[in-house]
Amino acid sequence: MFASAVGPLAWIGFAAFVSRQESQNVRRLWPHALPTALIGVLAIARPQWLDVTLIVIFALYAVLLARLAWRGSDALDLARIEEAPLVHRALQAMAATLLLAAIADSLISVSIRWFEGAFAAVIVSAATVPLILLLGIGAAIASRNTTPSEKGETPRLVPDSDSAVVATLIALIEEQQLYRDHNLTLQRLARKAGIPARLLSKAVNGVCGHNLSQFINDFRVAEACRLLENADIPITTLTYDVGFLTKSNFNREFRRVTGVSPTDWRARRASRQEPTLKFARRSS
Repeated sequence: MFASAVGPLAWIGFAAFVSRQESQNVRRLWPHALPTALIGVLAIARPQWLDVTLIVIFALYAVLLARLAWRGSDALDLARIEEAPLVHRALQAMAATLLLAAIADSLISVSIRWFEGAFAAVIVSAATVPLILLLGIGAAIASRNTTPSEKGETPRLVPDSDSAVVATLIALIEEQQLYRDHNLTLQRLARKAGIPARLLSKAVNGVCGHNLSQFINDFRVAEACRLLENADIPITTLTYDVGFLTKSNFNREFRRVTGVSPTDWRARRASRQEPTLKFARRSS
């Protein structure tokens, strides 16, 4: 019974990071209870169909999660912008977990049916470790709470080109310093800009060639570079001041943009050796 609920629960959990998905409407949740209910009925009435049905459930939800993952991290518009790539990787891990479970169950069924279970133990042993690992990765990240939704901002006139959308977005972010918001999401940013989230994501990707997380992190890194001019500010302090949630992500994004670590940046600036910046948003 529990195994049949893994796929539906995973779908509901990840759909919570996407606006207007199943998890946003309680009336749309009940179909995802059907797989577990079906397994319960078959366990009593037709136990011989349990294995095949469970394999189909695993495969079905693996496909559903894979389709959502295919849309990229920007599709997770209710996830914090900094965490969206992590949630996306967890989504991919969960889809892979369910696919592996479907394959393993299929091989076990074949082994039992035609080889008297001779290879069942080997299959279970080979599949258990990656299954637990993938499931743990997915559950650890997907269990994080989403940020609360906000009331919509006053709609604005949507710019008629991707470049204009990006220009509007840059002006808004710089004016309100939105990059400092640790809970910033694509949906929240879209509401403040008065532009549909889908158009924002498409414009940033098309003009800058990066996802929204990298786009916002460019602003954070730029502000960090400015603050690093002050030798009295600890790097750990400015990490959170500019909007990053973790120092590891700050260091990774800082190196992506500047090519050096924050410590090296500060040292080079002190000695007047200017590193080269690679801001995605400058390409606009």
